[in-house]
Amino acid sequence: MKNLLVIKLTNVGETEKSIIERIRGDWKVSPKRLDDVEHVIVLEDQEIVGTFSMGNVFTYNRMTGRVSDLDLVQDNTLDIIGKKVDYATSNPATLASIEGLRIKE
Repeated sequence: MKNLLVIKLTNVGETEKSIIERIRGDWKVSPKRLDDVEHVIVLEDQEIVGTFSMGNVFTYNRMTGRVSDLDLVQDNTLDIIGKKVDYATSNPATLASIEGLRIKE
């Protein structure tokens, strides 16, 4: 099951608050596909730099097909921050499973 929203960012070396604002962002994802999402994973250069629990509230703009104002709670229950992954996609926001991330040990 694809229960992760994977968000790829560049230039993450900012304050934690600005990173959270960026990932709450404006993503081209169908709201129906977010029904099963439990966690949001943030990547920079194929490294996991943040994990969040997905809340129940977000905004959907039907004209643009984008979601924003994601309700996120920072956590590390997955214990994967700092790990490298093999996750090649050009899309900045995709759905995946933990197995689909192909975490490098």
